[in-house]
Amino acid sequence: MPEGTESAALITALILERPMCPQCIAAKTDMSVIKVMAYLEQIAESIVVQRAPGEPCPVCGVVGPVVSIVRD
Repeated sequence: MPEGTESAALITALILERPMCPQCIAAKTDMSVIKVMAYLEQIAESIVVQRAPGEPCPVCGVVGPVVSIVRD
């Protein structure tokens, strides 16, 4: 498996389950927010990653950017 594929798959699984902010993704994956954002860009090359700039995170409740996967 190419390097980073497991991390991208983990992030995808987390945001498929429910939308969340990059900080919560980072906390759940033990990655930095910068790495999470880089993986989100990589994921967005294959599937639609929706970004809501001013939503409350369903995990922590903080209002800010929240990301999710768009499903058909």
